[in-house]
Amino acid sequence: MANAGGGDASGDAYAIDSVGNALRTLLYLRDVDEVRVSELATHLGVAASTAHRLLATLRANDFVEQVPGRRAYRLTSLLSTFSGGPPDRETLARIGRPALVQLCRDTDETANLLVLEGVDARFIDGVESTRTLRVAPRTGDLLPAHGTAGGKAMLAMLPPEQVRALLGKRLRKMTTHTVLSRSAFEKELAVVRLRGYATNVNESVLDVGGVGVPVMDRFDRCVAAITVSGPSSRLNEETAPSLLPCLRSAAARMASRL
Repeated sequence: MANAGGGDASGDAYAIDSVGNALRTLLYLRDVDEVRVSELATHLGVAASTAHRLLATLRANDFVEQVPGRRAYRLTSLLSTFSGGPPDRETLARIGRPALVQLCRDTDETANLLVLEGVDARFIDGVESTRTLRVAPRTGDLLPAHGTAGGKAMLAMLPPEQVRALLGKRLRKMTTHTVLSRSAFEKELAVVRLRGYATNVNESVLDVGGVGVPVMDRFDRCVAAITVSGPSSRLNEETAPSLLPCLRSAAARMASRL
C-alpha cells in the first residue's frame, strides 16, 4: 500500500535498513583489517546472502575490495579522499600492523612504526624479532628524531628550511655516536633524500642499529616511517641495503591502504 506521500512504506524501510547496514559495514571495516561474508553477517545480524550483497554493492562502488587470493574484503583508499588531513595514529597503527608483522617475518628483526612529533619521533607500534639476540620494540617511546632511522627518514621528507626551524641550534646528545653538528646532520638528510632510506648505528643506543624508510600517503605526504632494528653487528651501513626490498615492500603495502 502506498503511504500518504505516494511512496511505498515497506520499500522506504528496506532502503533505510540497507543504507544503515552499508554504513555499519564501513565503520566495522574501519576497525578491522578485513572481513569475510560470514563474519559480517554475524556482526550485522543479517543473512549471509544480505551481507554478500552489501559487500558486492560497496565493491562495485570502490568502497571495498576483495583481498587478493582470499574470500575476504577490506576498505579501499577511496574514503580518504573525503578528508584532507593525514590519518591519526590509531589508524596508522591499525593499517601498519600487518606490514610490520610481515616485515618482522621477512627480516627476522624487530619492526617498528614511527611518527614525527615536532623534533622527536614517537614509536607507535612494533613487532619483536624471535632471535635470541634482538632489540625489543620501543612502542610508546619518544626519542629525538635526529638519532633514529625512522626520524631521519621522516625529516628528510620535509623542506630543509622547516627542518632547520624544528631542530633549532643544538642537537641533543644520546650517545658518543650521535650527530651533534646541525650542518653535518643537514648533509646527512640530503643523502637520505637521494637514496630513500636512513640508518642509525649506535646513535640513540649503543650496540643498536636501525634502517628506516618513509611511508607516503596517496597525497604524497610522509605520514610515518617503518624501520627494522637489531644489534649493530647485524644492522649497520654495510648491511642496510640488503634490507631495503623488505622495508620498501612493507611501506608500499601500508601506503596502499592510506
